[in-house]
Amino acid sequence: MKVSCITLGCRTNQHDTAEMQTLLEKEGFVMVGQREKADAYVINTCTVTQKSDASSRLAVKKSLTLNPNALVVFTGCYAQLNPEEAAELNGLDVVLGNADKLEIAKLLKSKLLNTDRQWQKSEATEIVMSDIHKKRIFRTIPVKNFQGMTKAFIKVQTGCDEKCSFCTVVRARGKSISDSRENILNNIQEAINTGFKEITLTGINLGTWGMDTGETFSSLVHEIVELPGDFRVRLSSINPMEIDNDLIRLIAETDKLCSHLHIPLQSGDNEILQRMRRNYNIEQYRDVVRRAIDAIPNLGLGADVIVGFPGETDAAFENTRKLIEEFPFSYLHVFSYSPRRGTEANDYKDDVPGNIKKERNKILTQLVAEKSLELKNKFLNQTATVLIENQRDRKSGKLKGHTDNYIPISLNGPDSLKNRLIPVTLQQISGDHVEGCVLS
Repeated sequence: MKVSCITLGCRTNQHDTAEMQTLLEKEGFVMVGQREKADAYVINTCTVTQKSDASSRLAVKKSLTLNPNALVVFTGCYAQLNPEEAAELNGLDVVLGNADKLEIAKLLKSKLLNTDRQWQKSEATEIVMSDIHKKRIFRTIPVKNFQGMTKAFIKVQTGCDEKCSFCTVVRARGKSISDSRENILNNIQEAINTGFKEITLTGINLGTWGMDTGETFSSLVHEIVELPGDFRVRLSSINPMEIDNDLIRLIAETDKLCSHLHIPLQSGDNEILQRMRRNYNIEQYRDVVRRAIDAIPNLGLGADVIVGFPGETDAAFENTRKLIEEFPFSYLHVFSYSPRRGTEANDYKDDVPGNIKKERNKILTQLVAEKSLELKNKFLNQTATVLIENQRDRKSGKLKGHTDNYIPISLNGPDSLKNRLIPVTLQQISGDHVEGCVLS
């Protein structure tokens, strides 16, 4: 029996999909690509924006185009938040909650490999949904394959205790809980032994790992980089108030830890941050970023920004623009605000017109493109360590990868360089990446 997994959204979802694939393969299912005909499709959804919702629904339609008789499972955050709505989608067979993802193999086995009764599609959609807000233990398994990726995504934490007015994550993922230090180290060592050269630590609110057990995230990172092997560690998105001096020092002094921080900003205006119910103000954000820049040579800095949040005046947006101009951001994820049902901000009455959101998005996108170009120019004719990915660039056919500070690189070379950390000289800028050559 062939199964295809489609993943939308964050790196935590990518890890969740990898876990589901591991369990399915253990039960004898054969994993195939998302564009291939399969007996079952597992769609791991995202609901961070209206666009994410639409993409999740479209994935169902695309799967059924490949095989109208396939079993289709809808899981992830969209499924968790809107199970009844999801159940109305044509051709959908099962809605599976976030807390139930590790039951996927048992579920598919009971339906597709049941010798007593042959499964057939019906109009009724089954909803399998545990209460994600009940007290629960952290469940995870070692993973050896991340959908053909060169990097291993290791989930160390899930859930979130913050109350951001625009966000649905608390309802979709539940309260923050941490995996045990021992289990994390075992999962990472398993990934290293499998041959992964980059370990990306991920979580819904990554830096809060250990807050429920009296430990610090920086102490965990310190122990991870002490593990033996030829690998490097990258942190996924981490909120500013979770970045302490110990973590900054570790990044600055440890070769195995990538010089890259993605620190969500959302807005550069204190009034808007307060309406968003973020747990920091601009002065605190500026202090964290300044300390990181001053301590970490060649830091690659990224952020998330929301434009057009309800009540965002021209002056408030200008505060955001100025702050982004102030710091050496190498990239931004710029989102135009979209209301989400069930959030506090959904009831705000002073939404910003769509044309203004679009213009503000364009302004910040152009600004960060200029800043990204400055960073790339700074590193031309220098040598950096690049992890060569398993997949070549589709258009050029060249090898591709990223430096430790997250500059995208392309280069000519043989397949034998794939999944290796190699020194590359950065030669010239070409679009959004830098062309390099292997240091002989």
